[in-house]
Amino acid sequence: MTTTMGRRTTAADVAREAGVSPATVGFVLNRTKGQTISEGTRARVLAAAQQLNYKPHQAARALRSGRNKIVLLVLPDWPLEHSLRTNLEVLTHALAAHGYALITFTPQPDSAATPLWAILEPAVVIGYEPFSLEQITDMKSLGIRNIIPMPGTSADQVSTDFASGPRLQTEYLLGLGHRRLGYAHPSDPRLKEFIKARLQLVNEVCAEAGGRPPIVREVQYQDDSGRAAAAAWQEAGVTAVISYNDETAADVIAGAVRSGIRVPEDLSVVGHDNSPLAARYMPSITSIALDMERLALYMAGLAMHLAEGHPLPDPPTVAASLVCRESAIAR
Repeated sequence: MTTTMGRRTTAADVAREAGVSPATVGFVLNRTKGQTISEGTRARVLAAAQQLNYKPHQAARALRSGRNKIVLLVLPDWPLEHSLRTNLEVLTHALAAHGYALITFTPQPDSAATPLWAILEPAVVIGYEPFSLEQITDMKSLGIRNIIPMPGTSADQVSTDFASGPRLQTEYLLGLGHRRLGYAHPSDPRLKEFIKARLQLVNEVCAEAGGRPPIVREVQYQDDSGRAAAAAWQEAGVTAVISYNDETAADVIAGAVRSGIRVPEDLSVVGHDNSPLAARYMPSITSIALDMERLALYMAGLAMHLAEGHPLPDPPTVAASLVCRESAIAR
């Protein structure tokens, strides 16, 4: 048996071991159609490849085919919460079904590192925030044409109705008769803009309410703020709390219960994301569900449309829905 100690095994090594030409090795391992190769020859090639632990060089294969079966997802610096985890899991499996690998990349401000799209040269680049003109220009200069979203194209027309979540939370509590509301959110600075936008929506819904506008009191939740927040809300007459996510809702409930405040009898709580925690907690948490699976399947379909010419999928509307549980009742 030939040896390849200290270097990568090549198709030429397999050819020598099997006693065939490198072209024959390529035909067998790539399952090339239209070639007349005997079963004996095929078996020798496969046995030699296994014996030498031969792995096809993906970069070379990509150069030969003119594409790399990688989809690069450029993520903002967001916490990996339940909704995003679900989205990534479904997107990974959907792309894998077509033979593509999903790789995620989070650019850091002021980083001197080479962008991952310049190293991998992926078949498709997906961004969960719009790319800058500079980034798009850089990708195009590298020959990357399949970019999602690309301004002015169908790839830029994804309807994500994330604003309906905070609206549903607020309207639900107002409908239950609560007029003094609290808003609780994590202290993570990466969520600053999301928190600001959601709180603004909550206040807009309250301002639209008939009669005297409800009062909203904001609390930034940290590990030790549960009891203090519960006491402050009780003193202010707050009867219901809108939480940024289910984890914060659980913290609100824990702080209230430890302060002798009953949930939901004295304080109703509504979460967001409908994570597994929401159903398992005591009391179970009323929450907002987003169909992130449908969004992931759409993004996978759009990637395959650009990379493989598959039919263009219909854009989904990622609408929020309310999942009622035990943590909120009528005032």
